[in-house]
Amino acid sequence: MISLKKLIVEGRYDSLVTALSRKLLQVIKDSYACTKDPEGFFGGEKIYYKKGEEVPHIEDSSQIDHIYFEEIENTDIPLDFYLTLKVQWIEGFNDVHVGGDAYNETKRGVADAAPLIEIRFKLDPADYPKVLSEIAFDLRDTLRHEIEHITQSGWNTIDSKYIPSDQAMRNKIESGKLPPARYFTLPKEIDAMIQGLYLRAKKTRTPFKQVVDNYLNIWVSNQSITETDKQNILKVWRERLPKLGIRQEI
Repeated sequence: MISLKKLIVEGRYDSLVTALSRKLLQVIKDSYACTKDPEGFFGGEKIYYKKGEEVPHIEDSSQIDHIYFEEIENTDIPLDFYLTLKVQWIEGFNDVHVGGDAYNETKRGVADAAPLIEIRFKLDPADYPKVLSEIAFDLRDTLRHEIEHITQSGWNTIDSKYIPSDQAMRNKIESGKLPPARYFTLPKEIDAMIQGLYLRAKKTRTPFKQVVDNYLNIWVSNQSITETDKQNILKVWRERLPKLGIRQEI
């Protein structure tokens, strides 16, 4: 049985993510104005790139800066962190790429400053405005994912969520010493992925099992993981669901 306390806390996360995603969605809507600017600028930053123009790497802060920054202080959960948004509108991109990172201390409750959550979007202006609904769902999923990370250690550590650093394992995955599928079963990623996908399922009113299946199928399709890897990941995630108070089948 799921406790009333867990349901209340879950509702607080949902409310926070919904409020923040609405803010970021509005910024993305506003940023479309860059496509009408001769130089492709919005908020003092060049974020629109025509065909033939070199597009800087969106993760490189020396080349592209954020177009939104805010310190988030939430007393209900509680949480304190900085939130930034980076956007690139790329002519002929013909896709939607979303990324996110949580820059956070890896020790329990130890930090010199609040963590930073960065959300990134690469978009094709030809898809506007029909792409907005997809962006809205991606925002919620990614925000919930990264917020889970900042409760696992550092400034905002929640004792029941604390997970020791797994950086050594991540390094082995990035270097190829471990297969990519291992990333999906890192303790910190299991909870973050499940929470993000669970919120997406609730907001889209789609069965959780289908949302999870769709997500993992993307990685199977691009050959990052195999079908066998997918089944192994699902087994690990199923075992974790009761600990998170999620009564769903996957």
